[in-house]
Order: sequence, then C-alpha cells, then structure tokens
Amino acid sequence: MIGRESKGVWVVGEQKGGQLAVVTLELLTTGRRLADSLGEDLTLVLVGNGLDTEVGHLEEYGPDRIVLITGEAATQFIPEVHSDSIAALIAEHAPTLILFPATYDGRDVAGRLAAKLGVGLAADCTDLKVDEQGRFVQIRPAFGGSLMAVIHQPVARPQLATLRPHILKPAKSPRKITPVVESATAVGLRKPCEKTVLEAVREIAEVGGNLDEAEVVIGVGRGLGKIENLKIINRLAFLLKAAVGGSRGVVDAGWLPYNQQIGLTGRAISPKLYLALGISGAVQHLVGVRSAKEIVAINIDSEAPIFKVATFGIVGDMFAVMPALLADLESNADKGKPT
Repeated sequence: MIGRESKGVWVVGEQKGGQLAVVTLELLTTGRRLADSLGEDLTLVLVGNGLDTEVGHLEEYGPDRIVLITGEAATQFIPEVHSDSIAALIAEHAPTLILFPATYDGRDVAGRLAAKLGVGLAADCTDLKVDEQGRFVQIRPAFGGSLMAVIHQPVARPQLATLRPHILKPAKSPRKITPVVESATAVGLRKPCEKTVLEAVREIAEVGGNLDEAEVVIGVGRGLGKIENLKIINRLAFLLKAAVGGSRGVVDAGWLPYNQQIGLTGRAISPKLYLALGISGAVQHLVGVRSAKEIVAINIDSEAPIFKVATFGIVGDMFAVMPALLADLESNADKGKPT
C-alpha cells in the first residue's frame, strides 16, 4: 500500500499481437470522465511491443500520458511480468486509482497486483463514478445479481477495479489532448524456467464468431423449450452470420455453455442487432444488452420486460414466427441476395 500522497487515474489497456482491444478505448472513456471529475491526469499503461503506431489513434480518447512497457519480457502475455512491471511504475508515481478490463487477462493481472500491493480489488464492475462527496465508487452485482453493491475504499491507495467490457460505447474526448509518451522496460520473471508461452491460439466460436465481436447476436431464453431446438437457432445464426448467446436460465439448464451467457452474471455485448427469442428480459439480462444498437424481441408474453427496451417487438410463439423468417432468409441466400 502506498504511504505517500497519491495522484492520477490510470488505465491498463489490453492488446493481442500488437492490436489494441476495444475494451482499451472503453476504459479510456471511463477513465477520462473519472479523471475530469477528480481533477487529476489520465495515464494509459500498455504492456507489449510494436504498439508505437497505436499512440496517434489513442490521442482522440483523452489520455494525458501514455506509458509503453516494452522489452523481451513483454513479447508474450505473462501475468507475473505485467503485474511486476506495473507495480514498479506504481512505486514511482503513486496513482490514486487504476482501472483494468474484466477480461481473462485483466482479472489475472489485477488480482496479482492487488495482492502484491496489499490493497482491495472491486472486480467485475458495471459502473464506476465519482459521487457527490467526491469519492471514487465502484458498483458491481452481488449475490447472483440480486442486488448491486456500492464500494468505496477510504484509506488504501491505489484503488483497483476491473470494468466489464461492452458496458459502454467508446467515446472520443471533447478536449484536444496531446499525450506525453514515455517508455519503461518490462520486468522479467525471477525464474524464467518456471513459465514459457508455447503458442497463442485464437478461440473461434462454432457459429457466427464470438459474442464480443459479432455484429448480430441471437439470444435465446427458456422459451426455447428444449436443447434440441438449438438446431433451428443455429440454422438462423448461420444465415444471419450471427453469434448465439443465452439467458442464465438456458445456461443453468445446460443448453449453452457458461461463456455464452449474456447478462449481469455473464457477458455484456454491443452488437448492431440483438435478436431476443423467448427471453422475458429480466433486469439482470438487460444489463448485458443495453449497449446493443437495435433489439428485436419475439416473446409469447405481451407484458414481457424485453418489449420495454426493444426497438421492434413481435408478440407470438417464436416457433410460429421463425419458419417464415428462415424461409425468407433461405430464399434470399439461394438467390445470392445479402441477408
């Protein structure tokens, strides 16, 4: 824990193979807002090589400073390298708060860093803000999403939090800022023989790509009826080039794996089109789709909450509606028309 006065908002970005993840821009958007509210500077920390060309693009999102941690140790993602390298920077600059993406890599590094510094970590936050008293507060679901916890740490610094991806849209800063770009050397493993990265493999979903990147997502709820009906959904997803996700009820029933769960206790998505089939729209699910540009819902219950947020809604049995939709899509596919 830092003993001297702390100052500054830090964002730890994420990259894969030299390409920035969109969540980095989302974090910068949040970080800029928090820094302005606190009257402090915003620093972006990136670990990896070959990221110099990304700096010009990042200027639009408002960092006052960009620190590139490079070197042989930063060639592959190794969480110990990330956490040790960032800890060395913290010891030198003493930031007030640090934001990480709530991704596999971000959670790994943030947890290690919290333990190393002896401070707490607010994980999987859905909102971060400065309250009326000027305090940085973190908001996250608790008890399976049945309530929202509001967290504030009045003593320990820095305050660490991970923010769920796709909770908000990246937004360029209204102020023109030319950030100061600095370099630092990654700290290598104390015992290099303990860990070696053999190969990095990109996960590919079976239908339509993964939920994070798909422009069209089909979400299914308990209205699906039974797991065998996923064949129809997968056919629809193929024609729409869509990814498939589901509500917590569908995942709990074992019809879809956990990594395809959409909602407060699953994943947040931001596709151009979200097609909700047989999903009632509990608040826990709606949190995960609030960044979708358009929502089309089909549900037999005219009072289902999903219709309150849907751009278009069809009251009816999804299995009565889908045959006509599939027939139209297949007809266009046969004629070579875009779906």
